[in-house]
Amino acid sequence: MKTGSEESRTAPPSHGAATAVVTAEVPLREWRGRQRSASRPGADEVRTPPRRRRRLPAPLVLLRPRQWIKNIFVLVVPLALDPAALTRHPGRGVAAVVAFTAASAAVYVLNDWLDRERDRLHPVKRHRPLAGGRIGPVGAALLGATCLATTVACAAVLPGAAQAAIAGYGVINLAYCLALKHHSLVDVSLVASGFVLRAVAGCVAVAAPFNPALIICVYCTCLLLSLGKRRHELAAADLLGQASAQRPALAGYSVPLLDQLMTLLLAATLISYELFVLSAPHPHAAVLAVATVPFAVFAVCRYVQMVAVRSSGGEPGRDVLTDVPLVINAVLWLACLAAGRLL
Repeated sequence: MKTGSEESRTAPPSHGAATAVVTAEVPLREWRGRQRSASRPGADEVRTPPRRRRRLPAPLVLLRPRQWIKNIFVLVVPLALDPAALTRHPGRGVAAVVAFTAASAAVYVLNDWLDRERDRLHPVKRHRPLAGGRIGPVGAALLGATCLATTVACAAVLPGAAQAAIAGYGVINLAYCLALKHHSLVDVSLVASGFVLRAVAGCVAVAAPFNPALIICVYCTCLLLSLGKRRHELAAADLLGQASAQRPALAGYSVPLLDQLMTLLLAATLISYELFVLSAPHPHAAVLAVATVPFAVFAVCRYVQMVAVRSSGGEPGRDVLTDVPLVINAVLWLACLAAGRLL
């Protein structure tokens, strides 16, 4: 024997009852949809920096510690040319790295101080300490002065040529921050030149030999990464219709132009790398050039794929170091080079 409540659950509803049920369920579905959409981050929240980054003190965030990895170029190039040079002058190598780290941090402070109004229009850069109001202009100026003092102190123990490279880095970045970053092609050229100066200063600091082909390879590689970053920024800014407002230099770029330039730089990077390997004073240099070219080709092609297909490239250093295929390729590449040196 069924109760009234059981009959109400099992009996098929009439047309009017079904209409009532549907009408009652619509607001419920809408409410659940609102709850799910509220639980999902919106477009602005997706671009918000991770919570662990916001926990860092504002002065440290202003110095952009995640960008300090770029200064590894000071040691990578001497390591590729003469690993023993780093063991002969380890103190100079460390001083050069610290000098460039402090100099680049001062550049970041100056750049954010000058762009704080424009950064407020950017979905990500508006969270920077100066643009977000977490640190004042005076505090930022004192922090930048401290970085400059650290740069001078570390450069004092380096040879004169290394000091000149550090000074040149400061001059071109000052010009970049004040005016040249607003000019297309000039902006990416200066960024790539900064990496060349890092490489040159590292070689001079530890008395490593100078290889023009490797320096050209460094320049072409960094220029390729910079163009990929501009492509990412241009695509993101076009979606918001704020390309020229966020970065005036983007007005001189287009996606087809950047794709063509990246293709050109891809070829230049590979050619300069092969010239570097072939010019090495090694009896099996030709074998190494042939054996390692697949790794070099895969590396540059993978990066272009990340930029063009996966819309990566906003932070080239992070994107390259966190991409699993690129990391595996780099490990195999280095193992091949190390094995070649032992032959």
